[in-house]
Amino acid sequence: MTQKSRLNGKRGVPLLRCSTMTQADTSIDDQLNSIEAFAKRMDMQLGEPVRLAGKSGSIKKNLDGMVNQVIDRKHAGERIDVVVYFDQSRFGRSGAMHFGHLADRLSNEGIGLAEVDGYIEDKATADLVRVIKAEAAKRHAMSISESSARGSQSSLQGNRRSHSVRPAYGIDKLYLDPQGNERMIIRRLQDGSSVEIDPATGELGVRYDPGVRAYRKGSLELDTLVPGDPKAREVVIRIFRMHHEEGFGGTRIARVLNDEDIRAATGGRWYKATIESILRNEVYTGYGYANRISNAIYCNQAPNLPKQLDDADGRLIRGIRPSEDWHVVEYPKLKDYLPAELREKAMASHAEYRERIADGSIQNPKRANGRLKFLLSGLLTEKTTGRALKAIRGGSGNRTYYGLKGISETLPTGSFLRRRLPAPPLHRAVLEEIETLLCGLNDFEIIIADSIKQQDRDRRGNVDQVEQLLEERDRLRNRYRSQVDMLGGIDDGLVRESISKTAGLIQAIDDRLAVMNSGPEMTEQEICEVTKGVIGDMQAMLQRFADQGEPALRSVAEAMIGSAVADMENSEVDIELIVPAAFIEQRVRGLAERRRPEAFRQAPKWQPIPLDAVTVELPERCSKDCWQPFKPKGCDDCRRQRRAA
Repeated sequence: MTQKSRLNGKRGVPLLRCSTMTQADTSIDDQLNSIEAFAKRMDMQLGEPVRLAGKSGSIKKNLDGMVNQVIDRKHAGERIDVVVYFDQSRFGRSGAMHFGHLADRLSNEGIGLAEVDGYIEDKATADLVRVIKAEAAKRHAMSISESSARGSQSSLQGNRRSHSVRPAYGIDKLYLDPQGNERMIIRRLQDGSSVEIDPATGELGVRYDPGVRAYRKGSLELDTLVPGDPKAREVVIRIFRMHHEEGFGGTRIARVLNDEDIRAATGGRWYKATIESILRNEVYTGYGYANRISNAIYCNQAPNLPKQLDDADGRLIRGIRPSEDWHVVEYPKLKDYLPAELREKAMASHAEYRERIADGSIQNPKRANGRLKFLLSGLLTEKTTGRALKAIRGGSGNRTYYGLKGISETLPTGSFLRRRLPAPPLHRAVLEEIETLLCGLNDFEIIIADSIKQQDRDRRGNVDQVEQLLEERDRLRNRYRSQVDMLGGIDDGLVRESISKTAGLIQAIDDRLAVMNSGPEMTEQEICEVTKGVIGDMQAMLQRFADQGEPALRSVAEAMIGSAVADMENSEVDIELIVPAAFIEQRVRGLAERRRPEAFRQAPKWQPIPLDAVTVELPERCSKDCWQPFKPKGCDDCRRQRRAA
């Protein structure tokens, strides 16, 4: 039976996502079946789904990619009225702010949202609940991350697991029962599959296809690392011998192995980085170093309590961790993996490598995509596709341009999307506009103050919003009590997960209510103090920009550019300049303790304030002076003072 709804007659695109490939075989189909049933009830048409299997919903770029696909399809002429997903966690767990950004991008293209689980007809209420659910989904993911990190560290400290989930080349994983009796060996094969091996007889057992998780260790079982395939072990010994006795480097060793058609761990060719990774791996001398490299989103495992990542913002935080966080695991059966003379040389090399990490000689890798070097890389987007433009070097004199990477092969020869925009004239125009704007920022004092006042009023909300939140919280509390009553059955795992999810929703509402109730509206004196402080901070930033020159350019652009959109067809770039939200938040946090409670300084989520918009027209041809870099003057320069006046 068709349900009367604002979705009747709409055409939707199903959005399907799961975090691991092991879930893909069932979860993706289950989501699609639910969406198809929902669409039938709502009398909707469905287009081809957007699938994202094996990708975390906590990583922003994964969700950005899904939204890009939807928008690209609409730009190509496909009718898309709504994006349909099963529940908020499928759309993503990157938090309310990023969810709002994605929803706004879709809304600008005339695309709405509809969730199968808990769809609400009233759009205003639906938007409010979605924001709450988005934050709750993020907090649920953070809770899972913390529990996983805590359990993993506990297993390490209790010697119940090896330091690495995936053994190195030529190494197998041995599973033991709680009493220490050997149960089975798991060996990864070159085609990506895994096989069970009897540790006593060496007989092959169950084989797991590529992408299928091998044996799942019980909570009380143990695992350790042991020597693997004898042929692979011979290759490892040969690699160490070529390096330590013959003086070969990684490139030469890789060439020797490839010339002899010896396959690498995944069945492909050897490369310098692969060889160097083997040579640096202490596991071949009988030791494993856990917690040395960070590869996390929310927290790293650490002794006793997981270590939260303060700068995590929907992206993987990779890098070398402090040596005090490292945890060393010994593997007795690997101490004779290398011949004695090679093991001694390898251990000396490993000790030297660890010392270089400790003294700072080896540091975290810098991002190589130009974001830290070029002014607008990653900030500048193309108008029709929404894709980020990146810095490209090329042409006579190895000049710098901005262009689209990775899609040239899909475009016709004459497409304007193949064009490149010269970087220096664009940089000059943007930086000169920023400098002029900041020097005359006092003229914007009233605009900034009014915006801060309005945001503070919005923070307080209204009676209707408070009532809606209270009603939703009461409903969730009833659900929570019902779920608790269900504990003790055969589905305890699912029930506990549901309880955790409901608790997260309740907490998100409590946090929103806390923001609304965190204190009275700011006084005129406080608003004036914050406004003047923000202006002073931004002008101080400009002076640092003038004093430091090139090193400060990127940070100024990241702070002040709200949007930068390139019209490649007409060689124009639209730039919006803003007061950064971080500057407002910093000043609000600095309000005197006697005038504001701590809860107020923590609660408000400030938004950037638009200041100015400018269109930069770029020359069709760029030569001579066109390539000259911009030289900052600062507000102390008399020319700047006259222009600002």
